[in-house]
Amino acid sequence: MSADLDRGGVDATRIALVTQWFPPEPTGIPLGIARSLENRDFAVDVLTGVPNYPTGVVPAGYRAHRRSVEDLDGLRVLRAPLYPSHDRSTVRRAANYLSWAASSTVVGRGLLRSADASLVYGSPITAATAAMAARMRWRTPYVLMVMDLWPDSVFATGFLTEGAGRRLAAAALGGLTDRVHRWADHITVPSPGLRRTLIERGIPADKVSVVYNWADEKVMQPAEPDPTFRARLGLGQDDFVVMYAGNLGAAQRLDVAVTAMEHLRDLPDVHLVLVGGGVERESLRERVKAGGLATVHFADQIAPERIAAAMAAAQLQLISLADEPLFHITLPGKVQAILASGQPALVCAPGDAARIVTGAEAGFAAPPGDPAALAAVIRQARSTPPDRLRDMGHAARRHYLAHMSEEINAQVLADLLTDAVRRRGDGRGRGRGRRRKP
Repeated sequence: MSADLDRGGVDATRIALVTQWFPPEPTGIPLGIARSLENRDFAVDVLTGVPNYPTGVVPAGYRAHRRSVEDLDGLRVLRAPLYPSHDRSTVRRAANYLSWAASSTVVGRGLLRSADASLVYGSPITAATAAMAARMRWRTPYVLMVMDLWPDSVFATGFLTEGAGRRLAAAALGGLTDRVHRWADHITVPSPGLRRTLIERGIPADKVSVVYNWADEKVMQPAEPDPTFRARLGLGQDDFVVMYAGNLGAAQRLDVAVTAMEHLRDLPDVHLVLVGGGVERESLRERVKAGGLATVHFADQIAPERIAAAMAAAQLQLISLADEPLFHITLPGKVQAILASGQPALVCAPGDAARIVTGAEAGFAAPPGDPAALAAVIRQARSTPPDRLRDMGHAARRHYLAHMSEEINAQVLADLLTDAVRRRGDGRGRGRGRRRKP
């Protein structure tokens, strides 16, 4: 793992992508951002941590307490040491965040000094520490990508629910978050609801832009139905199939969908297929078995290259989330994936997901947490003519291409970075800190 971090080069804007998590960790969004910026003639270096997410275990070839440099298919990656942990311990999780915040500030100083601007993938918010230090010392501007709401999201996961520790943490994290936001040259958010929330909290509206997380467009695109998918589950070609593909977790409240199927016993041709794994899978299975629901089916996780064809074998794609305050401003990546695939959606979730799907005329919406209402919407969808469902799928694809695609959103991000560099106005000229693209 070695590469030269001081290569000089041609006249390209140099960006330091600062993110605590990066592949080989299962975090594809930062890598996709880096590649998209490279495709737009930026020279990108990555400042990240030693991989340990989500297990807290450092993979072979890395050491938690040692800096390393590697070349990832031409992308230079500097890894700063950290305390590896992703368990439920508040102390160990804080040590993970804070150790990387400190080490990245020290280890990354050369990379950040030579950058024209930093792009911070801001989850956790402590990931911005190195970029803030570079702004203070070298006036290097940074664009902050707010991926979730801090400090709210920390406490929503069950950490420090009460007591003096909660109050101290709220004050410290709230103060840090406010400063990170104030110092940023610009802020991007992945949903309109999150933008509204930041503006309500005092961020100027012209400082916050929506940049959607785009889907993996090589995989998520219109496809012909998998001819074997229904047969493997014992489904007929005339059955009406609602599919949920993704994490079967508590936040998804898929028990609502299972209960809705109990309200549809009079429609034996309506089926719910739950694809994937998660902590709630077994309890959902037990619920289905106890209720004698022959119309609810479980399928193992599907390989990415096959998921679009499997989705095309269903009439509707389900998006489900609990009716929690944070989910009102959260846009699950499933929305983009479904729209990119040209599939009609059924949203049983609060906030932006339902507004986007119904506004695009790309599907249906039911109030979250209400099985009877969800069942009624499924009845409505079943009675919808097939050609109308196909029109919804076409509308979904059009909306994705017009608003959520990589082409659209990566260009917005590129323009924001270019503006940040232009406004810097420190007279550094174009020679210092440039490098030849690999």
